[in-house]
Amino acid sequence: MISIKILKAGQGDSILIRFLGNDSQYKNILIDGGNKKSEYNNHLKKEILSLQNSGQNIDLLIITHTDQDHVKGIQYLLNDHDIDKQIIKQIWFNNFESKSSSQNGDISFTESCEIQKLINQHNIKRCNNITANETLDLLNFYGAKITIISPYLEDLNKLINQNNLDISAVTNDYNYSIDDLVNLNTNLFKNHVEDLDTSLENRVSIAFLFEVHEKSILFLGDANPDVVVKSLEKLITIRSLKNLDVDYLKLSHHASVRSLSFKMLELIKTNNYIISSNRTKANLPNKISFAKILCHSKNDNITNFIFNYGESDMDNNKKLNFTTEEKNMYKFSICEPNYEHGYIITNE
Repeated sequence: MISIKILKAGQGDSILIRFLGNDSQYKNILIDGGNKKSEYNNHLKKEILSLQNSGQNIDLLIITHTDQDHVKGIQYLLNDHDIDKQIIKQIWFNNFESKSSSQNGDISFTESCEIQKLINQHNIKRCNNITANETLDLLNFYGAKITIISPYLEDLNKLINQNNLDISAVTNDYNYSIDDLVNLNTNLFKNHVEDLDTSLENRVSIAFLFEVHEKSILFLGDANPDVVVKSLEKLITIRSLKNLDVDYLKLSHHASVRSLSFKMLELIKTNNYIISSNRTKANLPNKISFAKILCHSKNDNITNFIFNYGESDMDNNKKLNFTTEEKNMYKFSICEPNYEHGYIITNE
């Protein structure tokens, strides 16, 4: 019994996992909090109040990294007088002390330090050394298996106060068809010459494989593709697999093309891709990311792209403009929000 809620969270991520633990009690894991105050009030807060009112807890809160579109909603949560902080049993947060209170539109050290203070103020148990290791050890969480695949300790140790610009495109590619994107980017699709994300901030994003009740989900946060590939190659070798077969893949960095490599696609087998984005930040997702996935797909099954915001939520210049002909030709479907707070995947 498991459900995954991909919540409407503004530009960022906010995902709520619920599963039946091995103590016969339901457990809840919250991954990030998004960044938009109105979306926090309308969606994440309502979900947490529902848990609180039913006597359930947030058994684990995972803050993947310090980007504002992941941490801001957690700051709202920890400052919210309507939320009983005692229901938050444990937090994973690899924060660090910065030398100055610097901030840009994406990476927020001041807010991260504020969250750290709030965690201490509310006396919440915290782990700040969540890293992948050479043997990719399994963590057992009430019967669920968690394998950390990012970050590595050496990258955490390198991270200092930096103000890198966002890595994404200035304009979107939504008016191009999939065929146009493939034909206009021959170096990418024929020669696999890729311009991938190398930012240190995304190299330290927590990413992990979650396995419970014969279901598996790969949550990538904003993880760097090289880091993901490094860990997946190890995991596949350790488990004596051909590739990693998962039920769902939450795409890294809101489906940025620079966070999705062909090598990663070779290592992961899935038909279900999760995209968390309201398309107001840096024109993410990139439509060319879908072209990469679809051109790489080798099976006859339908590929499902799962969104927490629908086309009807978008202005005309933010619509992805997939045609029925394309969906039939490339065998994919668009899964739009199916409940008031976003998209829910359930196996109950």
